[in-house]
Amino acid sequence: MNPVIAVSACAFLLCGAVADLRFRRIPNSLNVGAFVAGVTLSCFFAGLEGLTYSMAGFLAGLTILFVPFSAGLIGGGDVKFAAAAGTFLGWRLLLAGLAGGIILGGVVGVATLLTQGRLSKAMNSLKSDLYSMASGIRPVTLKETANVKTIPYGVMLAIGMAGALAAETWRLVSWVDL
Repeated sequence: MNPVIAVSACAFLLCGAVADLRFRRIPNSLNVGAFVAGVTLSCFFAGLEGLTYSMAGFLAGLTILFVPFSAGLIGGGDVKFAAAAGTFLGWRLLLAGLAGGIILGGVVGVATLLTQGRLSKAMNSLKSDLYSMASGIRPVTLKETANVKTIPYGVMLAIGMAGALAAETWRLVSWVDL
């Protein structure tokens, strides 16, 4: 990956994580700016192939997180954040990063519920939500329940994507072989 694109991606991931941590939202202006920067840099350094690479990453980010978003499990900012990151990372690196971020988010979520003594209630609510989704009804999620603390999921996604980028940059893993 081009170093300018890698550094720009890291800057975007850091800004998104900080915004999500501090304000519990990732601003549209940040996501749109990153989308434009990612597509522009990819086109500048790789031409039409860069545009294809960038748009494939964008579409992968939208597609992967659309289902949890439509079920009310994550916010729209997280979806747009992943899609914008995809313009820098491409679809393969984005998928690896999202996998890491989703796993990390699950671990942090379960740990948070355990420390708050709410794991059993959360599992019952999840079971109910899954039945609702199977019936075609939008579930009432924990996120929408009053007095519930949520985790800044964008931070988990950013850590996963930055980890995948670091692994690729330092050739720890080659995602191209996936």
